[in-house]
Amino acid sequence: MFEKPSAEIADLAATTAVRASWAQWAALGAPVASGGRPLPSAIIDIEALLVLSGYAAATERRLLDLVAWWARVGSALTSVLRFRAVADAFPASTRAAASVFAGLAETAGDRRWSSDVDRGAALPTVREKGVDVPSLAEECALWLRLRAGFGVGAKADVLTYLLGTRGAWASVKDVARATGYSSVAVRTATSDMALARFIRETGHRPVRFSAPPESWAGLLGLTGEPPIAPRWHAWSEIFAFLAGAGAWTAAVTAPTVPGQRVLASRARDLMERHATAFTLERVGVPDPAGFRGLEAVEGLAETTRAVAEWVEERL
Repeated sequence: MFEKPSAEIADLAATTAVRASWAQWAALGAPVASGGRPLPSAIIDIEALLVLSGYAAATERRLLDLVAWWARVGSALTSVLRFRAVADAFPASTRAAASVFAGLAETAGDRRWSSDVDRGAALPTVREKGVDVPSLAEECALWLRLRAGFGVGAKADVLTYLLGTRGAWASVKDVARATGYSSVAVRTATSDMALARFIRETGHRPVRFSAPPESWAGLLGLTGEPPIAPRWHAWSEIFAFLAGAGAWTAAVTAPTVPGQRVLASRARDLMERHATAFTLERVGVPDPAGFRGLEAVEGLAETTRAVAEWVEERL
């Protein structure tokens, strides 16, 4: 009964994941052609990109070459703790592929990843090529530029988020949700940066923080009048949805297929799990409550179409 919508969802999720991966890797100087299309302008979330590439590699094997390239030239700019947090939001079937990065990074000499390596899995054969230093010149590499300058940690990531919201005020809870850090870590980071006057702080409760792009324009080379920073997007949640949609379709064609009501319930759960991110990012998805019973599968198909269109417009 669900074969037709499942096939559409699988194709859309995989195609969108591959296109997003290629586009963002190209912007970082990876050995891949951009296909003549403009490079992305929104801030790249490297941990989300790595996990997404692990999922998309099932469709486009060459993406593992880019994961291996980053393990060699960019693992030092990648957060171990945040990688774990982002990977945990993806379906279990994707995490195994994502953990390949840890093995490749350890092999390249970054021992921080040793405890994340799956010793029972052999590393894939990859093609070692590409420049020895990633390109951080594009606006979309802002997050990685700040990590290169301030170190990999909560402060660089919090500042990236605040700049990416273009002067908007954000609470500790807002920042923690977006970056994946604990509220305690975010509170410490924002307190220190406010003390250093790197960011602004409201003088009343609830306390909120802001990093007006114009204050950083000269240092970061931000353009526009007034200067604007590249846009922050919740890539980790958007990409996790795409992988989740792909995992849902795999269950439809599995040797032991769950019952239709179970599949419909899982489809509804997937939509509801990412509903907050869809609202914050203004993705035009339907309301899961509008689909009753088995109709949730059509709801998932409509949601996947909307997410695919939203991603395409931001690449």
